[in-house]
This record gives sequence, C-alpha cells and structure tokens, in this order.
Amino acid sequence: MPIEHRKEGDALVWVRNPFTGHVTYFTHVHRKRSGFARQAAARAAGAGRPADPATYGAQLRAELEAARRACAFCPGNEDHTPPEVLRLAARDVFPDRHDDGWLIRAVPNLIPRIPECCTGGRNESYVVIEDPRHFADDAQGHDDLLCSAMFPLRHFQALLAADVEVARRAYANPAVRTVLIRKNQGRESGASQPHVHNQVIGGDMPFATVAQECAATAQAPRIWTEIADFARAYGFLLEERDGCVAYFCPFGTFPRSYDIVCLSDWARTIDLPAPRWHVFGALLHRVLNLLGPVPLDYEIHEGPGVPLHAHVNARHFVYSNIGGTLNLPANLVAPPG
Repeated sequence: MPIEHRKEGDALVWVRNPFTGHVTYFTHVHRKRSGFARQAAARAAGAGRPADPATYGAQLRAELEAARRACAFCPGNEDHTPPEVLRLAARDVFPDRHDDGWLIRAVPNLIPRIPECCTGGRNESYVVIEDPRHFADDAQGHDDLLCSAMFPLRHFQALLAADVEVARRAYANPAVRTVLIRKNQGRESGASQPHVHNQVIGGDMPFATVAQECAATAQAPRIWTEIADFARAYGFLLEERDGCVAYFCPFGTFPRSYDIVCLSDWARTIDLPAPRWHVFGALLHRVLNLLGPVPLDYEIHEGPGVPLHAHVNARHFVYSNIGGTLNLPANLVAPPG
C-alpha cells in the first residue's frame, strides 16, 4: 500500500498519515510572524542586568544553587525520591572518571502513570534521572537547563541501556504486558520537573498508539519500508545505518516530528541485542542534537507487532491542528534530486 499523497509538479501538496488517516498540507505558513515571539523578544531586551557584573554573577550563582537544593533529582537530595532501583556510576561509563558519584539513577515514579491496581499491586512507572547536573555549563539563568542532546554519545547509549534494565524489571512482573519509554523535555512538552529525566512505564494492556500502529501494520506489513522509501524520495531521510533509518516525518503528531525506525528489529526492548540498541541510540541521539534544548518529547515503541521505533516531536514550533489536519511550511520540502 503506497503512502497516499498528492503532488503538483515536483512539489508535495499533502500526505496522509497511514496510521491515523490525518492529512498534512504544505502551505505558506512560514510567512506568518509570531506576535508572541516578538513580545518575548521585547521583554528580554528590556530586562536589564545589574550594572555591576560581579553583583550579577553572585546573584546568579545564588539563584542556581538554591534551585539545585530544592530539586529532588540533584545530588545530595537522594532521600527526596523513592528508593532507587538502578544506579550507574560515572566511572562505569567513562573509565577515566575516578569520582564515586552517580551518573544515572532510576526510581519509582511518585505518581504511577499506570495505577498500581492495574499492574499486580506494584508501581511499574519509573523515572530515570539522566545526569546529576541540573543546569547546562555556563548557565545564565533558570532556563539554561541541561538537556539530553548535550550528552556524549556514550552517555546517551548508557542511558538507553539503563532504560532497558528498568524495562526488564517491569517485565518481571507477570501483570505487565508492555513497556513504553517516554521523555518530556521542557514545560511546553508537559514536563513537570526541569531536571533532565525520562520515564519507563509498564502497562497491563497495549498503549493505544502502539496498538493502532500494530493494527495498521497487520493490514499492510510493508508499511514501515514504504514510509522509509517515501522519506528517501522526498529528501526527508537524515541517516541510514545497518537497517535503521532516521527521517523527518511529514505526518507526525506535531509540525516538527522525526522517526527513528529499525526496520528488521521486531521485538520487545528487553529482547534486542546491545549492538542493535547502539545503532538505534546513535540515530536518536542525532535527532536530539538536531533539535537541541527546545521543548520536545519522544516515545520509544517496541514490537513484536511493529519494528522498534521512536517518535520525536518538537514543541517549539508553530502548531495548528484543524479538523485532524496539520500545516507545514511549503519551503520545508526540497524536490527529490
């Protein structure tokens, strides 16, 4: 079943999401200028710093340190979270590091995403704290937070390996039938905690979006290959490595959506060999680097009814869903060549 779309000459006019039926139209929305952005820029220009740089520096350091003291995910506040279920030391990932501090921690979520009564009376929703740092290096304010794109690839792949170990813990519960790995970055994406983290969620039934993907795949088993072919044809492909592809998705949930798909790996997260995770992690890391610190979310969906894949949605850009359709800038698309 080819990807349903329409062209005018070499230009892509619309494309239909093969899983939901929603349509993306390519229009001239890029001609709009955001009044909200102009107002924010004006406010920032008018917000003066203290005249004395030393005074400003001392004030900033005090504010950032106060934020760290109040954060349950920062080092020294480990007793503010539920007892950890996983800890990875910095020297376990970077052999040249000799400090005894942790690099990655996992703890049960205080408020389970799936109620405990659904998962055999045990909380199978976990928070994975990705790094002990709260702020980016040389932070100039509370908005200069550390984000996953700032990690070296080795760190990010260790993070995904930690997610898999937490998923393994969830799957040890007979009431858990599926696991979802989810990240929210930034308040606009729904994150309630500024410290860099993700979630591993065990559920007693398939998650609705994954079930929808499985149903569509059962009807059209080649759908993922056809989407990859479509991405190649229209210049949306970012990288292809060892059977995995990363591409801009023109029918994603938000106007800037990207997919990473391992076309031959149709298995649960805990059943995939480490080398496959390394390839997948490298492509996901590239997409996160492409987006940087902007508000975003990603979900990792597992098989066996679909190939291992991640949906990455940036929330920083203009979003408009009208009657189940999206609009993207027409100049986003380069003719295939």
